[in-house]
Amino acid sequence: MSIRKSNRKPIEFAIVSSVALAAIIGCSMLPVAKAEVTPSARPSAALSVQISKPSGIRLVLNGGEYEPKSAPLLFNNAVYLPLREMGEMLGSVVSWTASTKVVTMTYPNLVVKLDYGSKKATINGKDVPLTMPLRSVKGQIYVPLRFFSEATGAKVEWKANRTIRIEKKDEYIRGGGVNVSAWLNRQTKELYLAHPYERAPVPVGKVDAELNDWISVGVDVHGSGIQMVTVTDNYGEPHVQYAVNSLLVRDGKIVSQKKASYFQRYEPNLTYYQYYAPSVPEWVQNYVLTDGRTVTVFDEQGAAKQEYDLPKLTGQDDTYAVLGAGQSFLVVRPSKTGLLTLIDLRTGQSTVLCDKLLSGDDLEYARNNDVPYRGDNLRFAGYSDDEGELYFDYDSPLDSKSDSVRLTYRRTSGN
Repeated sequence: MSIRKSNRKPIEFAIVSSVALAAIIGCSMLPVAKAEVTPSARPSAALSVQISKPSGIRLVLNGGEYEPKSAPLLFNNAVYLPLREMGEMLGSVVSWTASTKVVTMTYPNLVVKLDYGSKKATINGKDVPLTMPLRSVKGQIYVPLRFFSEATGAKVEWKANRTIRIEKKDEYIRGGGVNVSAWLNRQTKELYLAHPYERAPVPVGKVDAELNDWISVGVDVHGSGIQMVTVTDNYGEPHVQYAVNSLLVRDGKIVSQKKASYFQRYEPNLTYYQYYAPSVPEWVQNYVLTDGRTVTVFDEQGAAKQEYDLPKLTGQDDTYAVLGAGQSFLVVRPSKTGLLTLIDLRTGQSTVLCDKLLSGDDLEYARNNDVPYRGDNLRFAGYSDDEGELYFDYDSPLDSKSDSVRLTYRRTSGN
């Protein structure tokens, strides 16, 4: 017996810069920190730099202080940051390939490469002079701040009190998932994806969405070359409105997208399931999108194969989150009651799961409590290969010290 479940992970919100290329300046004229430079024992490695005291350099990004995990390094009048922190600050992907000793930064319409030991870099394939080499500090690769910042169109200035001001446009929202990066242009709504994450981003189409407030972008990647993208806008005061766009991307193009709206409670919708077809024989992949009322199932070619009317199936005129799916069932949560519901697609029968899985005070809480919103704490966790058993995780709101428990619902032909 195995469990199929979504591998969606929470994603983070990030503000990133524009892609307009500025003139690349060789180095910043900054006060020099006392440093001891010693050649590495390995002939092909970068110089090892040891700083006698903290540089004391402050970074101010778009008017707000930016505090990297590692303090900026000052060397030969140039400021350096660890390459991954540079990527986080600029909203780009900065990666190090040890076998070729190359640092690559990717961003929409921009690929920058620096070879270790070289006096030049490439920006979108064109050579530019480089007076600030890569540095290795205690096993970390450090990269020049001004070079990378200005490559993404940012303005960099040295101010009094050892402060560096970086100004850049708030043009892209950065997101992604496991081994995939995403950028969403705030103005044009153009979506860029990079998979694997260090590859050059590719435009896949425009998202049909209004971008109002707290925007996040999540991506699930599947072996068949399909990506499921979710763009979530959490807006209003006190941020209880959710506008959710779910997109199906195949062969580098958006082939379908659905828009749904939720109030107070939003849970990321399950977008994928599979089952084994003995007649083929092979695993059949399915991808699920919803507008909150209709569920559409797509095949591996991105074609719609089935649709389900949720208000009709449940008998409730409501908006739904789709949290689980299989060949013969859907697990949904209606917004008004918040009670996780199983829909048997063979019989059309629906079952409120808290009535089957909870009892006593936990059941009473699920049925009657409305703080912070109505509903239960059940979470869909997966199912058996024959779909005879469904699995749910439950955290009791009545006992904050108790661990999550796994509950099993055994289906019958009549549910």
